[in-house]
Amino acid sequence: MKKLLVLGASGSLGKGVIEYLKSEYCITATYTSNEFEERDILVRHVDITNPESLDKLGGDFDAVVMIAGAMPATMKGYNPQKYIDVNVTGTLNVLEYCRKSGIRKFIYIMTFSDVAYKFYNGVPIESDDIRGLNLTGDHAVYSISKVAACDLVEHYRQEYGLQTITFRIPTVYCADHNFNYYVNGELKTKAYIQMIKSIVSHGKVELWGNPENAKDMPYIKDFSRLIALGVEHPTAQGVFNAGTGQPVTLKELVDTMIEVFSESQSVNVIARPEKPSQPNFTFDMKKTKEVFGFESQWSVKNMFEDIRDKLGLGAFKK
Repeated sequence: MKKLLVLGASGSLGKGVIEYLKSEYCITATYTSNEFEERDILVRHVDITNPESLDKLGGDFDAVVMIAGAMPATMKGYNPQKYIDVNVTGTLNVLEYCRKSGIRKFIYIMTFSDVAYKFYNGVPIESDDIRGLNLTGDHAVYSISKVAACDLVEHYRQEYGLQTITFRIPTVYCADHNFNYYVNGELKTKAYIQMIKSIVSHGKVELWGNPENAKDMPYIKDFSRLIALGVEHPTAQGVFNAGTGQPVTLKELVDTMIEVFSESQSVNVIARPEKPSQPNFTFDMKKTKEVFGFESQWSVKNMFEDIRDKLGLGAFKK
């Protein structure tokens, strides 16, 4: 059984990946601040900004999966230095740990903020698209730090021969109770959670902006399966989109939420065209399919049904 080191395992993404992979691999999972327990795996406290913390793990791993990182959705207030310390220095420390330990495979999880110029034009984002960051707002330094980390990953591939796979993700939807995130440093409830709660508790939902804007909505189980394909592939190298290639319009999203979560005969859909529209983007999955044979297996309806069945409707009632 292959041995995996999963860095950043206590968040929604990390927990979902571990849940999917733990039956197939011997996993060591790490956390920094949010202590957690998980059956059938070894859990270790690690600070990736401290090289000595990594060295204590030993080096007997077939692959490292790096999910750990500082991001706006988990940052109270605004501390741009933390993005540099964790996302840049931390990534460098992990890469150096791999080099010194003789770990040849490194899988990195990358935000799609490196192609922010395509968020609203509806043109499919390709795996090897040129970069175009948004250099204003609370995501700017975060995006810069993640791009810098990707350049470090590529450096270690070219300089030291590591097999490096970078999976670019949009929001990956998860079946857990983590309903909140930070926006501009302030805690908010996720928009789609607010919509489901309104459907379940009040029989109504607001439809903001352009209802035809569509976005890629990958589910954690599809994403985790792609991670496993990356672990098993002997030669895959470079950046790969980790989405579905099947964008969901806001109208389709609302209709599906109503179908899956509503207990009443009718739900009042309130159009709010004056409100901001959701992003309008999709991922071109051609490269990911050609290299890994990957195709999405989870539709948005199947995803919400799985979330509903796992959490129960009570989780969304006020």
